[in-house]
Amino acid sequence: YKNAGLLAGGLMALYQRCVHLGCRVPFCQASQWFECPCHGSKYNRAGEYKLGPAPRGLDRMPLTLTGSTLTIDTGNIQTGPPRGTNTTGQDPEGPFCVAPVGGH
Repeated sequence: YKNAGLLAGGLMALYQRCVHLGCRVPFCQASQWFECPCHGSKYNRAGEYKLGPAPRGLDRMPLTLTGSTLTIDTGNIQTGPPRGTNTTGQDPEGPFCVAPVGGH
């Protein structure tokens, strides 16, 4: 992600809207994943798709870190990574906050 301007100083700006139907996707402290309360899609801490009906990972916004100033380009939302992307190898670290919906 660094070459695409999506990672700066170990930080990544994720658009917290589910790419399935646009619901806000909060972070679950128990699982350490983002979990959509509407249809149960789940994303690891890097916003990569893990479970549910979402077609891909969470969308991102480019950011730059200049000295101590972090700038996020919220007007430039970029398509999230495709299903199967797994740069972290992160499994859920506890129980899910949202139960999977419809067997997805």
